[in-house]
Amino acid sequence: MRLETAKEIGEGIKKARLALGWSQTELAAKIGSTQAVVSRFEASGDGRIETLLKITEALELQLVLLQRNNSQLWSRLQNS
Repeated sequence: MRLETAKEIGEGIKKARLALGWSQTELAAKIGSTQAVVSRFEASGDGRIETLLKITEALELQLVLLQRNNSQLWSRLQNS
């Protein structure tokens, strides 16, 4: 699943959580946080990167950074 905006990330987290049959409270307990934090993340993708990493680990998801089409980043990284 390719997610490009914070909102899409939040929606993806919600879909994964629901697929596992977990409540927001259950996910929050697994990451050592609160239901309100999970709710905010799912609604808007707003939150700390550390929280996102904990959520993805709990849901057995993996974050992957991809270069955008036509980006010059890859060639610059190879030349440095």
